[in-house]
Amino acid sequence: MTRILIAAVLLLTAQLATVSAFDIEAKGPPGADARLLDTMIGQMLLVGFTGSTERDPGVIAVRDQLAKGIVGGVVLYPENIGPLDEFRALTAFLRNAKSSPVPFIAVDQEGGLVQRLTRRNGHSYFPSAGSVGRNPSFASPESAVRLYATMAEELAEAGFNLNFGPVVDINLNPYNPVIGARERSFGADPNTVTMLARAFILAHRDANIVTVAKHFPGHGSSHVDSHKALADVSQTWQEIELEPYRALAKEGQLDGVMIGHLYHPRFSDGARLPASLSGRAVQALRAKGYIGFDGLVVSDDMEMGAVRDDYSLEERVIKAVNAGIDLLVFSNVSLRDPELGPNLHTIIADAVRDGRIARARIDKAYGKIRLLKRRLAQHDLPGKW
Repeated sequence: MTRILIAAVLLLTAQLATVSAFDIEAKGPPGADARLLDTMIGQMLLVGFTGSTERDPGVIAVRDQLAKGIVGGVVLYPENIGPLDEFRALTAFLRNAKSSPVPFIAVDQEGGLVQRLTRRNGHSYFPSAGSVGRNPSFASPESAVRLYATMAEELAEAGFNLNFGPVVDINLNPYNPVIGARERSFGADPNTVTMLARAFILAHRDANIVTVAKHFPGHGSSHVDSHKALADVSQTWQEIELEPYRALAKEGQLDGVMIGHLYHPRFSDGARLPASLSGRAVQALRAKGYIGFDGLVVSDDMEMGAVRDDYSLEERVIKAVNAGIDLLVFSNVSLRDPELGPNLHTIIADAVRDGRIARARIDKAYGKIRLLKRRLAQHDLPGKW
């Protein structure tokens, strides 16, 4: 009888020990959830910085923020880009910050008037999207892929892994000050825009570079430059502006989509709220019967006049995250603040803790970012027609 009792006690003790160990593993050590939240928030932030060498204070500051997970990536502008060797050393310095997962090293390299890597700093010149769309030489997908393969290879060699392109805006207003007049659209035909955007995406994918199609729901009909003020497209926007997104999403080609600072009541939560701060815009992009995009949703630069002039920094951040933006882009061109990343991180963390942002929203955004970064790390971005 005694042996049976002892065996029963030992069995019960083992069961209790197992439950206790499971509970500890499930809950994690004290503070683990707070650290995980901080990590996830950091991955949602992509910021600009000052400086062009690893010796510059702005570069040192942002690299430290990458290493600590305060931000998840950086975007570079002309002021950051010096001679070729110096610039490659800069991107290597940033890329090799002891961060996990790999940081996004981003750039706007479209061709034409919007290319940060130029002949001046040892890179090739690439024609504008408008020139490519009009040129019979690029009427076949293969020729367009070859053009953009050269662009993507140069970006990869320079240390980039994310390009804010292609522009998939339909050129409905050729006098549009930010798209048509700057030759940033492939053309007025949605099929041409889709074909050339596909070539752009696949060429970059073969070079292991993430692309972000822009500017949803369509900037091609606007009469206003959203860098300066809110672009109201409610009287000019057309349904055909969604066709490239629909086609490319259906094919699974889209890595990311950038939401523009555009106003249209169909894509606004009201009171002339821009699409970039509106849940209706992201819901339309995600809806399976509408666009059906399931990847990374990216903001346009959150320092542009279209949002900066009407909303405080805190309002912009909280509205964008609640709208469904996964990756917030701040150029830091106007602020030039080395503490921008930490300030943004604090805004989001405080908003989660006091309930203004749902924790589930952070979890979802982190999942989208983590998936893309895992693919980058595995060099697993095969391009197929």
